[in-house]
Order: sequence, then C-alpha cells, then structure tokens
Amino acid sequence: MNRLGTIGKVLQLKESREEEIESVVRALRNAIGADQARLAILENSYTDTLEIFKRKEREGKLAPHEMGIFYSYFFHLNVEIEGKKADIARALSELDARQGDLVAAHMETRVVESLKDRRSREYEKEDARRERKEMDFISSTRWVER
Repeated sequence: MNRLGTIGKVLQLKESREEEIESVVRALRNAIGADQARLAILENSYTDTLEIFKRKEREGKLAPHEMGIFYSYFFHLNVEIEGKKADIARALSELDARQGDLVAAHMETRVVESLKDRRSREYEKEDARRERKEMDFISSTRWVER
C-alpha cells in the first residue's frame, strides 16, 4: 500500500501541474481575446476616420492643416495596429507552446493514473489471495482437528 500512497502523491503533483498549465492557457486565451477586441476597435477607428477623410476630400472641405492631422493620425493608428498584430502573433505562439505543454501534462497524468489503477488492482488481487490463503489455512486446521 505504500507504493499506492507514493503514486497517489505523484498523481496529485501531476494533476496540480496540469491545472496550473490550464490556468495559464486560459489566461493567454483571455489576453488574446482582449488584444483581438482592441485590434478590431483600432481597425474600425481607422476605417471610420478614413471614410471621414475621403468624404471631406470629395466635398472639398478638407483644409491643408487638417490633411496633416489626418495623416499623422493614420500613421499613429497604423503603428498601433501593427504593434497589436505583433502582440497577438507572439501570444498565439506562446499559446501553442503552452497547449503543447498542457497535452504533455495531461498524458503524464493519465499515465500515472493508469499506473495507480494497475497497482491498486494488483494490491486488491494480492489481498484477496492472502485472504484466501488464511481461509484455506483455517479450514484445513479445522479439518485436522476433527
């Protein structure tokens, strides 16, 4: 039974490691979702501002100093969009790595679980065999006494 206790402790460690990696994966997914939402907002802002710019340009209501402001804003938005895309790409690669770690941890946990199950069945079988021996011994001693 001592082996079962040791295997149980190893299993607890494996399960806690798996849960820890799951929480990291969940946090990464949440961060990626937030970054993607921010990227969508930036892209919508860029598109909306570009429409305003084109409308003003068509109507002839675009003052020369406004053109500089628009171009500066477009440049700023473009830099933010590209930075956010790079952040998302890095987070996605990190997520892929962590998901690989999660799969490996899950497999390790399942291996230890199967080992524990096998040891438990062996212990139960050994215990039943020992009990059968004791019963046989008791019945044979009663038979001899008669």
